[in-house]
Amino acid sequence: MPVTLLRIDDRLVHGQVVEGWLKSLRVSHVVVASDAVMADETQRALYCLAVPQGIQLSCLSVSETAKAWRNGKWPDERVLVLVSNPQDVLRLLDGGAPVRSVNVGGLHFREGRVQILKAVSLDDADVAVFRTLTQRGVVLEARPLPLDEPVDMNAYLDRWQQDREVLGDQPR
Repeated sequence: MPVTLLRIDDRLVHGQVVEGWLKSLRVSHVVVASDAVMADETQRALYCLAVPQGIQLSCLSVSETAKAWRNGKWPDERVLVLVSNPQDVLRLLDGGAPVRSVNVGGLHFREGRVQILKAVSLDDADVAVFRTLTQRGVVLEARPLPLDEPVDMNAYLDRWQQDREVLGDQPR
């Protein structure tokens, strides 16, 4: 299987990815699936510097990534696909990418989000997309690093709902 991992991480390429996931999975190609990165030459250049020598980096739009994945563009490579949010995972799936599982690595706290795990904070839109992905058969696991114990995200989606209710902030 050419795509060895699909990871959500709002930082995209950073230390955990480079030192943890790339080495552990013996990744030969990193695909950053992001419309924003694709449109920003400076970001693309910075990510090129962050990826170790010998590992190919492609910065593609989400639709280009879905098409390439769907068409088996990377048959002889070990590919790590990175997205910055759950909505882009759904866009990949809707674009025909054969998404079976997602590693949720980092969605950091910001206004409007509720923290459910150390590095995972969600808002209404994130939870709605995760529930849709689950309904469509996609397995969701939270795991910052390869040696960490994988955590099933579904129980934490319920916790998110409970935390919102305790805070008196009903989901919209």
